[in-house]
Amino acid sequence: MSTSTATLDWLLRLCPSDSAIDRKNLASLLAELACSVEPGLSKGDIPVRDPRLEQLRTLLFGREIEALSRLREVVENPEEFAAAVGRVLHGAIANASSDERLGPVLAPALERATQSSIRKDPGTLINVLYPLIVPAIRKSIGETVDETFQSLNETLKHSLSWRGLRWRWEAWRTGRSFAEVVLKHTLVYQVEHVFLIHRHTGLLIVHVAAKEATSQDPQLVSSMLAAIQDFVRDSFSGVRHQGLDTMQLGELRLWSEQGPFATLVAVIRGNPPETLHETLRAVLTSIHAERSRTLESFNGDSSGLGDVEAQLLECVALRQRAQRTTRRGFPWLVALIAGALLLAAGLWGLRSWEDARHWDRYISQLRTKPGIVITETGRRNGKFFVAGLRDPLAVDPQALLLGSKIDPRRVIASWASFQGLDPALVLERLRAQLQPPASVTLAVADGRVVATGTATPTWLARARSAGRLLPIGAPEFDLSAVRDVNDGPLSKLSDAIESRSIHFDYDEPLPPPGQNATLDQVAKELNELATLAASLGVRTRVTLTGHSDSTGRGTFNLSLSLARAEAVRALLKKRGVDPDLLAVRGAGPLEPLEVEASDAARSVNRRVSFTVGIGEQP
Repeated sequence: MSTSTATLDWLLRLCPSDSAIDRKNLASLLAELACSVEPGLSKGDIPVRDPRLEQLRTLLFGREIEALSRLREVVENPEEFAAAVGRVLHGAIANASSDERLGPVLAPALERATQSSIRKDPGTLINVLYPLIVPAIRKSIGETVDETFQSLNETLKHSLSWRGLRWRWEAWRTGRSFAEVVLKHTLVYQVEHVFLIHRHTGLLIVHVAAKEATSQDPQLVSSMLAAIQDFVRDSFSGVRHQGLDTMQLGELRLWSEQGPFATLVAVIRGNPPETLHETLRAVLTSIHAERSRTLESFNGDSSGLGDVEAQLLECVALRQRAQRTTRRGFPWLVALIAGALLLAAGLWGLRSWEDARHWDRYISQLRTKPGIVITETGRRNGKFFVAGLRDPLAVDPQALLLGSKIDPRRVIASWASFQGLDPALVLERLRAQLQPPASVTLAVADGRVVATGTATPTWLARARSAGRLLPIGAPEFDLSAVRDVNDGPLSKLSDAIESRSIHFDYDEPLPPPGQNATLDQVAKELNELATLAASLGVRTRVTLTGHSDSTGRGTFNLSLSLARAEAVRALLKKRGVDPDLLAVRGAGPLEPLEVEASDAARSVNRRVSFTVGIGEQP
């Protein structure tokens, strides 16, 4: 029992401090201890769920088991695990911030998160960038406006002087604008000092000066400038992240450009151009891009900033000296140039006056033409401009322009299509639509379109339909003076010809001699019909139909009837009838004039009949 007690004391003394317990040896020791407690047990007889072993396990590892249980609950519960990680995450990131591997690992996740946030709510990024972007945009716009006003003021100041005339000649000769030439001669300046001042501490980083420039202690000047900037920021609301951009002391100007870690201040003598702001800003941006870490951690030691000093020396080299005044020319030369300019101006004015007079005459002609409505006219960019409405049947404005003394290349025309209601235009439109025959005349009378003559019923129907389709306000289309051809001599002559017949003997293709008088009369009437139809502008067609009686075979009778019609056409042709006026067909016994109940009825059916067709002139 003393051995078991010693073993248990050793085990209790070993387990709490040793983190690498050999479980197999521990189990063996516990088994031996159990056998010592109960001598009747062997190692194989020890029960697995012995309460005493559970009590021993609790005594040995109770605190560890409890700690592991709490840790397991935290790990398996997402909310508690997230809260636990959140309590130590900021400290872990702070400890790892000096590790260069952290940036590449976090960059993809941060980029995706930023993209997702912008897509979800772009206004968030706008609100973040607004305090930074808006002042920069406002400053850029202000400098652009200042540059424009500076150019405008200098141009107006020298535009009406002898010097201005000389500069205009230089601008024309060199191809540059007059404003550029004026600024070249008037904006004379010299950058005398450039200070690069640490923005947060006010310490002077680098100072360079021109050879001929004189100044006080650079450290003192930089401290005063920093103090002035701080005073302005503290005194006025809304400029906490900004400062003074420009100060003027007599002939000296102080231009300041703000950067994240440093401020660039240039002392300029004279009248510098506004574009110098961009040059100074570009130098400051380049310095920040190359030496941002040095500037951020600057503590007053300027050694190792030789490259920055070299960039500032480039700014000091910026200057523009006054042009040497050339020797004055002779007064007569100035007078000659002025006279030439006045003569050129006079010639130009005379030409402009003549062009305006020709243009007014051209516009007056257009206004008198039917179907043209002018809505706008004037001059644009040195060219004439006219716009309005034009009927497709109206006169072509380009044709009128070619007849004037105006260069067509100097005219811009814009015409919209419409249908005019002028009687002359309506007349032309009806002529193109109806194509009246030669027997019909269309004319304008008393504001109406009047048709006179003779026409076919078909043409009259088309004309009446066209008149009804004219728009409201159009002139009246009067067809009351047009006669129907069916009501005139042409209709009577057609009826007379259709009443004639040429009779034949049985089984004969030629008419007997007794039919000559009838043939002569039909030939005379056909010639009169052709003459009258031509005068009326209508076409006519006379069909000669041959007939036979019902005796004999059907095919023979059909051929016989066609031969009789051809024979009559040949006889009429001999009598002066135009063969193109005649058409032939054979009807056989199919179109009898009388029922063949006797020889007399069959004799009447052996004949050639005439059918007159009257139609429109194609």
